[in-house]
Amino acid sequence: MMVASPAGSRRPVLLGLAGVAVAAFWVIYVISVRTRWGQRLDATALSGRGALRPRTIDAAAQLLTTISVASLVLVGGLIVLIALARRRPLLSLGAAVVIAGSVVTSEVLKHLVLSRPDLGINDALGHVASYPSGHTTVAFSLAVAALLVVPSRWRATVGVLGSLYAIGIGVAVIATANHRPSDPIGAVMVVTAWGATVAAGLQTVSVSTAREGRGPIASPVLAVGGATLLAIAFVGLAGTAVAIRADRLGTVEVTGAFAGACAAIVGAVLIATAALLGALRGVSLDPPLDELVPADF
Repeated sequence: MMVASPAGSRRPVLLGLAGVAVAAFWVIYVISVRTRWGQRLDATALSGRGALRPRTIDAAAQLLTTISVASLVLVGGLIVLIALARRRPLLSLGAAVVIAGSVVTSEVLKHLVLSRPDLGINDALGHVASYPSGHTTVAFSLAVAALLVVPSRWRATVGVLGSLYAIGIGVAVIATANHRPSDPIGAVMVVTAWGATVAAGLQTVSVSTAREGRGPIASPVLAVGGATLLAIAFVGLAGTAVAIRADRLGTVEVTGAFAGACAAIVGAVLIATAALLGALRGVSLDPPLDELVPADF
């Protein structure tokens, strides 16, 4: 039996996280897609994939084959079943909403809403609109949904493993020239917004518990690692921007831009995962009634 206490205080934090993710999504879109220098920075980073060995690109292509409608249904269905097996019907619904909402949002935005103006910048994708990345959305939405449905003591482990998979997919879509560097970062923002919003909605049927709070603390480590990588990415991409402005792009700058873009993708995933883990630490989402004891019992 658990001693329960209300967990409603986490809702403002989660809704704030969702709001930050939505704002970041639009800022990234405006800068990377709607401005000429943003498009050029993306194109320069994408061209840096030319330094990769063919074997590396082939491995990235193989990793992308793990993302399909069949795998989405299979893994997503398994996540929902885990929640049901834990007697969390609302949580199972929430996990399904995170996955479906994230994927549909990314596809609708990319194909129907977000245009890509022709600003005279050509890259491997031509002028095709590609923001945000659907592959990365699928990978990270599955990771976040899994993070939500497992017991609190397993969230850190599942969060780390899921973030590693999302990172692999996010970098792979760049290595194979299926997406521009800003696309997987935008996808991370979409999933973060959905995950935080659904978790906030579940707060009405959630409790803080002593037993659930015994899991390892991974969020500070992920946050520091993510922030460090974003700082490295900023320095690298800033250097590339200066080289672009001076019209002195060379092999070193192009390769550095690709490395910086990959660092930004990794950093974004780690920080998003850390934020969700931190906001949910010690909270049992949609707990079965027979496991609860009133706090003043």
